Amino acid sequence: MTQATNFYAQMLESQRRAAEQRVETRAALLTELRALGVTSIEVQYEGYGDSGNVEDVVVAPDTVTLTDELRRRVEDFGWDFAYALSPGFENNEGGFGELTWALEADKIDVRHSNRYIETDTTEHEGL
Repeated sequence: MTQATNFYAQMLESQRRAAEQRVETRAALLTELRALGVTSIEVQYEGYGDSGNVEDVVVAPDTVTLTDELRRRVEDFGWDFAYALSPGFENNEGGFGELTWALEADKIDVRHSNRYIETDTTEHEGL
């Protein structure tokens, strides 16, 4: 097996394990959040300049307050889920978005935007 093939196999295995972990985390959070009466969660995230983080977590109904530990787990899940769909968005000009999780139906929507710099160059020679 070549070094490139071995690296590719390791990368695929890592992605498979990460996907399994997201499924397990989603199921655990779903149970905990439903038990608290949460009907939806919105995780707002942003990344640029080689870093990023979750900017806010909005819980509905707003009468429910998450513990610090549960909020951190929701933030981590939201970041991991969005990152799996748009890897690398923390680089350069970055990207941002919102993950909205309707807990009653267990449906997740992700709205993601990537930033980029556009350059339009014209040259006029020998006029």
